[in-house]
Amino acid sequence: MKLSVALCTYNGSKFIEQQINSILNQTIKVDEIIVCDDKSTDATVSILKELQVANPCIVIIENEINLRSTKNFEKAIQRCSGDYIFLADQDDLWNTEKVAKTLAIFNENPTTEGVFSNADLIDDNGIKLSHKTIWDSVFFFEKEISKPVDFIDIIFKNGNIVTGATLCIKKEVKSFIFPFSEDNLHDEWIASVLAFRNTLYYSTENLISYRIHDNQQVGMKNLDKMEEITRRKRVILGLDTPKSFKEYRFLLKKIFLKQKELVNFQKYNFDFIDFKKLQNDNLLEWKLITEKTKSTFPIRYKTTSLIDTLLGKRTL
Repeated sequence: MKLSVALCTYNGSKFIEQQINSILNQTIKVDEIIVCDDKSTDATVSILKELQVANPCIVIIENEINLRSTKNFEKAIQRCSGDYIFLADQDDLWNTEKVAKTLAIFNENPTTEGVFSNADLIDDNGIKLSHKTIWDSVFFFEKEISKPVDFIDIIFKNGNIVTGATLCIKKEVKSFIFPFSEDNLHDEWIASVLAFRNTLYYSTENLISYRIHDNQQVGMKNLDKMEEITRRKRVILGLDTPKSFKEYRFLLKKIFLKQKELVNFQKYNFDFIDFKKLQNDNLLEWKLITEKTKSTFPIRYKTTSLIDTLLGKRTL
C-alpha cells in the first residue's frame, strides 16, 4: 500500500514547514508528498527544497503559470501515485494519527472511495480559537442528521461541507473526477461526485487543525456571523420546521437551487447517477413545501406567486 499527499502551495512560507513536519510525523508514514507550487513569490519553494534534502519523499513541482487552487489541486492529484491520496493545505497542521484513523474508516467501510473529517480551528499562532470546529463553520450538524447521510441533499442545499484539507481519496477516484468542473472548487467537486456514487464517508474526529488567517485564498469567512444563519440552515436541512413566510420562501429557494444543480450535473454524463429519480424526488419536496406555504400563508403566498410569475422566477 502506497500513501500519497497532494499539497498545493502559494506564498505559504509562514506555515509550510510546520505543515510538512506534521505530515511527516505520522504514526503511519506517507510515501510521497507531491507539492505543486503555484508560482510563489516568497520563500516557499526555498523552504521546501531545504526540507527535501532530508526528506526525499517530497516532490516539488513548480508551475509555469499560476493555476489557482482548483486546477493546482487537479495537477497535484494527477501526479500522485499512491493507493490513497490525502489532500493538504499549506497552512494547517495534521494530528499525528490522521493517516491511521482515516485508513481505518476505509477499512471499516469497503465501498468507501473518499473520507473527510472534522477539524479544530486555530489562529496564526496555532492556538485553538474556540470550542467551534470546522463542521460548525460549514453547518454540518452531523449528530442530528438522519443516517445514512444524504450528502447530495446537504451539499446542494446547504453548500459544501467537505473541506478538502481533511479529504482522502482512493486512487480509483482519479479515473472519473478529471477534469475538475470550472463551476466548483476542487473539494466540492470531488465531494459531489462521491456523494452521487454513495461512496463518501467521514470521521467525526478532529484529524487536523485548520488555520484561520487573513491571507487564505479560501477559508472560513465571517465566523462571527455563524449564529445569524444557523436557524436558516437548520430549516433547509429539515432539522427545524419553518415558522415564518420568509423561512418557507428560503427553503423553497434552496430546493429550487438544488434542482438547478441536478440539471447542471447532467452535462457531465455520469452513467452512475439516476438524475431522473433525484429530480423527481426533489420536485415532490418542492410541491409539499409549496402546499404548506400556501395553506399557512394564503394571502402572502398568492401575492408573491403572482410576482414570481410575472418575473419568471422559481418554476420547476
